[in-house]
Amino acid sequence: MNLQLSVLSQNDPLLRLVGDFAKGLGCDVHEKEDSRELRIESPAADDDLILELLGFVALSATRVGVDLAEPLCRVTYGRADARAQTTLDLRIADFRLSATRPANASDRNTPP
Repeated sequence: MNLQLSVLSQNDPLLRLVGDFAKGLGCDVHEKEDSRELRIESPAADDDLILELLGFVALSATRVGVDLAEPLCRVTYGRADARAQTTLDLRIADFRLSATRPANASDRNTPP
């Protein structure tokens, strides 16, 4: 799936964090300083990559103290053989980060 994620924000540190993260995932990153837009592209994206990028936008907004609803995430995607593409404009309404239990956590709590 071809993916383009544009993150629009007035906060430069947020855009830098997201751009560095996307580069680390192997995505192409294009910065537009004059419009406060960061464009991330991947020709071989999957659902996991989209969710990971959106989650990192929320995590970065929290880290730099920006309202979660401030960055606009514009996701454009389509299959290589499709005749159309879909664009969604998204804002994060809520974000929760919680610890996960280890895979064998239930085994540790059982008496011998």
